Amino acid sequence: MDDKDLEKVDKTVDVGNDSADKNINKKGKKKKKILDNVISLVILIVCVAGLIYSGSKLYGWVINNINSNGVINDINKIAGVSDIKEDEDPGAEFGLNFESLLAYNQDIVGWIRIPKTSVSYALVQADDNNKYLRHSLDLTWNEFGWPFLDYRNAPDFTDKNTVIYGHNIVSGLMFADLANIYNGSLGTDVEINIYRKDYRLLTYKVFSSYVYDPENYYLTTNFANDEQYNTYLNAMVSRSVRNYNQSVGIDDTIITLSTCTSDAKRRIVVHAKLVSNVEMPR
Repeated sequence: MDDKDLEKVDKTVDVGNDSADKNINKKGKKKKKILDNVISLVILIVCVAGLIYSGSKLYGWVINNINSNGVINDINKIAGVSDIKEDEDPGAEFGLNFESLLAYNQDIVGWIRIPKTSVSYALVQADDNNKYLRHSLDLTWNEFGWPFLDYRNAPDFTDKNTVIYGHNIVSGLMFADLANIYNGSLGTDVEINIYRKDYRLLTYKVFSSYVYDPENYYLTTNFANDEQYNTYLNAMVSRSVRNYNQSVGIDDTIITLSTCTSDAKRRIVVHAKLVSNVEMPR
């Protein structure tokens, strides 16, 4: 075989290798295209699933909001408070009809109202703290729940510390306005009115507000002795973000209002002491 023949063989071999490389490249590109398509499909499915989940959550929120507002309107009419304005003085004109309220729901123990806020709700108490965490006042399932007393408390607010819970709803429902006490929007002279179902009006003055990590200590409802209670009161005062010019001691009875922060990671806490207990007109 001469040099020319060798050149022909070399060219033939080169052409064969080039053709094989092209086939490999085509297969590689095809596999990559399939992989890209699969990845795109997975991303699309995840996005669609996310949109469906977000949409369902939004739909659920809207339905909960509508249902809660419906119950609020109904119970205000039953109670006789639908025409009361925020700046009106609590008393005779805030004519609660507890007979009608109790006929609606036997768990009602009173009514809470914070002037100059949207907080004006019948208060309930159950055998545990779960019932009204996700149920409305009409006992239907609702993520917004309903403001309720701690099950450990006496229903007449006579414990040293009566704890009241409520959700912080972004639309302003339930205990969302506790943030306005904490952030100082209501000033340092903040009143909370509790209307007991036996027609007693209990007036409280806020002495502490703060944001804190979830814990059991501030939720203590009863104390072994005066020293333990005094230690508790001093701790709650020291946590306050501002001075409310309210002294508090072992002879006082207090209420504690608790709700979540907007991110649900911490708690907005408001403490108030009883300053007045008078009979309400019927």
